Amino acid sequence: MVRFAESWGVGLLVAIGAWLMLARGGRRLREVLVPPGRASGPEPGALTGALTGVAPVVDVTSAARRRRTLRVARGPGGDVRVVVMQVVALLRAGSPPGVAWSRAADVGVDLTGVPDVDELSRVLGVRHAEAVAAATRLALDVGAPLGRVLEQVAATLVAEAEARAERDAALAGPRTTGRLLMWLPIVGGLLGWALGADPVGTATDGGIGSLAVGMGLVLLVGGRIWSDRLVAAARGADQAGVDVQVVLALVAAALRSGAGVPRALEATGVAVGGSDGLELTRAAHALVLGADWERAWTGVRGELAPMVRALRGAWLDGAAPGEALGAAGEEVRHERRATARTAAARLGVRLVLPLGTCYLPAFVLVGLVPVLLALGIDLLAG
Repeated sequence: MVRFAESWGVGLLVAIGAWLMLARGGRRLREVLVPPGRASGPEPGALTGALTGVAPVVDVTSAARRRRTLRVARGPGGDVRVVVMQVVALLRAGSPPGVAWSRAADVGVDLTGVPDVDELSRVLGVRHAEAVAAATRLALDVGAPLGRVLEQVAATLVAEAEARAERDAALAGPRTTGRLLMWLPIVGGLLGWALGADPVGTATDGGIGSLAVGMGLVLLVGGRIWSDRLVAAARGADQAGVDVQVVLALVAAALRSGAGVPRALEATGVAVGGSDGLELTRAAHALVLGADWERAWTGVRGELAPMVRALRGAWLDGAAPGEALGAAGEEVRHERRATARTAAARLGVRLVLPLGTCYLPAFVLVGLVPVLLALGIDLLAG
């Protein structure tokens, strides 16, 4: 019975330590246990084949093409760059949009030629799929060249993905430090075992050792949760919908096609949808009805402020807005990089709090107290 309790205690400690060390911050347990490629359920036809006893017919060509598409690029934004450029090449070769999307990504389109967002999300991700669909709707609405608009939006999405990768790289150091600290209690127990003590037996005897280990595990789990929340706060939540950089690129594409400022804003708002689309559409209608520039943008959220400043000269003075919109996109990327660096620096300091209040006490309670008790019992018994 004692051996069983010792084995159970060792297994529990190893399992908890491995989970706390390997599980990424900010992820749910289901996301850790279920691989991303299996989260969407079985392949079409698998359930039917299981019920009828007949092997399902698999489209080998489509499956192989999908696998090639998913692994063509490894860098940030590589999937969207390759897929969109394949579509652009097919469009320039004279293929209809439906054929281009089907051959490049095995994605269907609706009657207007807009790719299915749900199918495209499985290849590019939800945000990139929504951006590509919005670019297609805008090009069809204002009569802009679809290939050129998709190419510009793809470049914007790649820049956005690179900025997100830089943010994750800046946070990698503090996050790795937090993970390494969680090995302190386990290392302490292993050192005690190497010295000849019996920390597992002391920890499972139901006395002071068990109380110390229980409190230490509580502190260890609390430190893990605290650290995860600090990391999640430093990373920030990804906003739903189309990114503001894509909105800037779409407005610029609409203006280059010959649309005026109100028409470009309205077309972009309809293509983007969501809260940003409503604000763009409302501002466009206000300008058409004669409102001045500042009043038309009353109540707009802060992320659209660079676009408002970039278009002000075009509306009031008739200046070309292309360079101003490009500078606005650079301003957005610069602010996000600065915010990421500041968040990483603050995270490195704030992780000291769970270290001092959770990890170090857990190291003492889990790694040292059972060892000291075991050595003390051995000395008294000797």
